[in-house]
Amino acid sequence: MTQANTKISYSYLIQIKDIHRHYFDVTLHLTSDKDNVNLCLPAWTPGSYMIRDYSTHLYQFTALDGKTNAELQWEQIGLHEWNVVLHGNSAVIKYVIYAFEDYTVRTNYLTTEFGFINPPAMFLYPKGSLNQSLQIQFDTSNFFSNIFTSLQKGSEDFFYANSFDDLYDSPFHLSNQNSIFFDTGNCKHELIVEGSLAYSFKEKLAVDLKKICSAQIKAMGHSPNSYYLFILNLSQQAYGGLEHKASSVNYFSPDNLADEEEYKKLLELLSHEYFHLWNVKRIRPIVLGPFDYQNPNLTKELWIAEGATSFYDIYFLYLSGLFTKDEFFSRLQSDVISLEDTDAQLWMSLEESSFTAWNKYYKRNGNSHNVSVSYYTKGAVLILCMVIYILKETSGKYSFLDILRSLYNLYYLEKDRGFTKQEFFDIAKKTTGVDLKIEFDQYLTKPNKIPTEKYLFWIGANRIDADEVSDLGFKVKERNGNLFINKLLHKGETSPIPELQLDDEILAINGMRMNKTSFDRLEKQLKPKERIHILLARFGKTKEVMVEVGSDFKTKKFIFSPEIPSEIKLLQDVFFYRE
Repeated sequence: MTQANTKISYSYLIQIKDIHRHYFDVTLHLTSDKDNVNLCLPAWTPGSYMIRDYSTHLYQFTALDGKTNAELQWEQIGLHEWNVVLHGNSAVIKYVIYAFEDYTVRTNYLTTEFGFINPPAMFLYPKGSLNQSLQIQFDTSNFFSNIFTSLQKGSEDFFYANSFDDLYDSPFHLSNQNSIFFDTGNCKHELIVEGSLAYSFKEKLAVDLKKICSAQIKAMGHSPNSYYLFILNLSQQAYGGLEHKASSVNYFSPDNLADEEEYKKLLELLSHEYFHLWNVKRIRPIVLGPFDYQNPNLTKELWIAEGATSFYDIYFLYLSGLFTKDEFFSRLQSDVISLEDTDAQLWMSLEESSFTAWNKYYKRNGNSHNVSVSYYTKGAVLILCMVIYILKETSGKYSFLDILRSLYNLYYLEKDRGFTKQEFFDIAKKTTGVDLKIEFDQYLTKPNKIPTEKYLFWIGANRIDADEVSDLGFKVKERNGNLFINKLLHKGETSPIPELQLDDEILAINGMRMNKTSFDRLEKQLKPKERIHILLARFGKTKEVMVEVGSDFKTKKFIFSPEIPSEIKLLQDVFFYRE
């Protein structure tokens, strides 16, 4: 009998060992009719494509007999795997998890203010037996009054998962905050906001979120869920989101939330993670589930998973009335223009960007922006072009959303599996009558620039050069109050400024001490061809250099012609249509 066919029951107890040192105690009760069991901790989290070696933070592994409490023989046989020899049919496994690695959506975090559990970084699973039902109990009420998760709850803070896949897709947030609810599309939505924020802000956010969720549910036909949980942490400076099948985890800096532009960035993040409810969690490339939690799950189709989501996150802000037409189009332009900061499109194809996400996109260095494209950004631009192309070829009859709905119905509802690249293009052609592969495959498989201007012209947008602006040729980042060069921008045959290197510390420019605020202010004031004096530190020595400010048309933008042919006006109206 293989382990996959063995009847095993798993019950976890989560306790706080030391909140000030950020330790969780985990106790696992298991039963098995085998004489040994191999327990593994995932090495990565779905949706965040990098091996993270979560076992780095697992300590004091012990194994006891479930009846006699005698010590069992066990051995760590891999970086993420332990073998336990059973004397009877039950065992108690105990270990400690350190939960203060990084403040992110993909790591465990425990403070006196809140606790966050990313299940792949916390719960051991039996090798070869992911399809086990299990339960989780919390004994944390001395610290936190509420536990938020999308898992089904029983009595006495017991939560139930049908499988380890379900568990790993269901994060936990421990808090003393209360949540807020709203209903739309036959789905009950719960919003927990961590941070010292006025209740009026939470109410406003819930109202705006309801608009976004309603627009997405209407566009996709229905909600696949009866319940959805938004976890939003606004307690510290951070940015990021991670999608789950019935929830999302979102971190955003509380600073400047009173600023309308910053607030809309938050809405964009929440819209993005919510649309993953369909795209990725259900409409997915075939490699992305079932998961191998120990090894990279390589796919070339993240441009669909993340690129399409990155296009539609702002589209739904527009549909719901939270973006004006100008704001929506401005955000589209920002992705187009950001691709042109470097020649990275000529170094890396979209499929390579997706396939190498594990060791390139998620492991960026100071040169990454010059040679690596983002499947988020370029993927969103490609979807924009596909949207316009479909509208043009079908005279506005079909849209890219029709393709997503077809993929959802066939591959999720009927086949319950992901799709291949060819199946995506087959469905696209069957749904719309348009062969997208012929038109766009070259921008997927080869490092070719997308001729965005050609497609935007079809909806009446023409490109113009705005005022010439200064171009320093480098970007900076603040670390511990000091300013360092983190990017040297390289375009065409033009070499980066030879006098500067990555990680040079900028001490002063033109005799003025620099921090990030003063640098940003100065950058806007400089004129093309102006010479500036930079005092920098490199390897413990100071150095003075003179640099001539370059020029660029970074404010190049697209504008809509006032007089356009009727067929272009038709496509423009359809593209920007909202009820």
